[in-house]
Amino acid sequence: MTQLHEFVTYLKEESGFDRLLPKLIERYRQLGRIGGSVKLTHLQPNEKMAFTTFFRKDYTHQSSATISFALFEKALSKTKYAHLEIKDILEAYAGEKLVTKVEEKEQYELQKEAFFQQLIDENPHASRWLHFVKNKGRGTRFLHSLYDENCQLLRAILQHVCQALKKLPSGNRFERLPFFAQKITKNPHAFDLDGEQGKALLHALQFHLYEKGEISFIYSQLTSEEANDILQSFHLLRDDLLNFVTCIGLIGTTKKGDYELFQAANREQAALNLPLREVVKLTTCRPIMGNAVFIVENSGVCSTILDRWPFPEPPPLICTHGQFKLAALLLIDLLVKENVTIYYSGDFDGEGLQMAQRLKKRSPEHVKLWRYSLKDYQHCISNKDLENERLSRLNMIDLPELMEVKEEMINQKKAGYQEELIDELIHDMKIIC
Repeated sequence: MTQLHEFVTYLKEESGFDRLLPKLIERYRQLGRIGGSVKLTHLQPNEKMAFTTFFRKDYTHQSSATISFALFEKALSKTKYAHLEIKDILEAYAGEKLVTKVEEKEQYELQKEAFFQQLIDENPHASRWLHFVKNKGRGTRFLHSLYDENCQLLRAILQHVCQALKKLPSGNRFERLPFFAQKITKNPHAFDLDGEQGKALLHALQFHLYEKGEISFIYSQLTSEEANDILQSFHLLRDDLLNFVTCIGLIGTTKKGDYELFQAANREQAALNLPLREVVKLTTCRPIMGNAVFIVENSGVCSTILDRWPFPEPPPLICTHGQFKLAALLLIDLLVKENVTIYYSGDFDGEGLQMAQRLKKRSPEHVKLWRYSLKDYQHCISNKDLENERLSRLNMIDLPELMEVKEEMINQKKAGYQEELIDELIHDMKIIC
């Protein structure tokens, strides 16, 4: 038996050292060197006896003790084990090579760097997003937490998301999310939005929209509607029945001929909640009269216009119910193909101006911004303050015809709402129709 083994055996067999040695080991790991001291409170009789014997100092009347490495080394020097190194003693007691906190962190960072680099090398098409995640970009905290919990699970999640980015629907094709998930992972629930994998997919999609300048912020938490909007930007649908647009005063055709549902609704002056499933059947779409269609995003505004519409023929009117769903965008595309003029009116807030700009840029020759002047904003300005997050959305507005109202909104920090413009909207519709 070596003297090191002999001394460590003594320390382990003497129960009075059971708390001291682990504390000295932890102190070394924290400092990265032999130094400093540790404190033990509520000393037990066996500890008092062991310390009194080893340190040659009376601890029998003490309730606590502060033991420094210097004191330990001094006591050791008065024994036959004086030539032993303290670090060797600590490692032999621990039964392993001691790694300091600094060394541990360096190893952790190197392993993590290698983890992400391998993923980047394997998925060059998703390298920009993976770099963003690796560098702890906004909204990636949950992924780094998952790395610490189960890095192999995170690897599988990121691989699936990278494969999903590679196989997103192209052109005018769209896919239901469960079937897309089944194709990528063999599990239709793999991208459910309440799971880590679904959240990771949404983050990757947001990142791509952010890089293209289509959104100004990457959000950690999304409402169900916001998540649907992100997905449909890439032609992924959680549901093609709940993805709908409300319309009235339209006529259209399918491959079979006239779309009779439109005709019946117009006879009854009934508003239709037309799901995407029905929209994709249409080959053409036009207003029932004239060459203009009016779009509002607020269902209350839409319903009030219908209540107060004075003519026997229904107005050609579309309501998007907030952000544009794919059903609304495809219906608008059909109108544009027929060279229809589209008048769009929305709220004066960050989201409202973004929607107006998005639609105008999508079809600049056919979309006219409706009641978006500075005078209109001043008329409908509310007492509701715009929060900083909503104000920040205005930074993405660069459409020349919205710049004046954008600057005034930034100055006022107040929202404006369509409800105050009902009389003006109906007046415009009467004249144009």
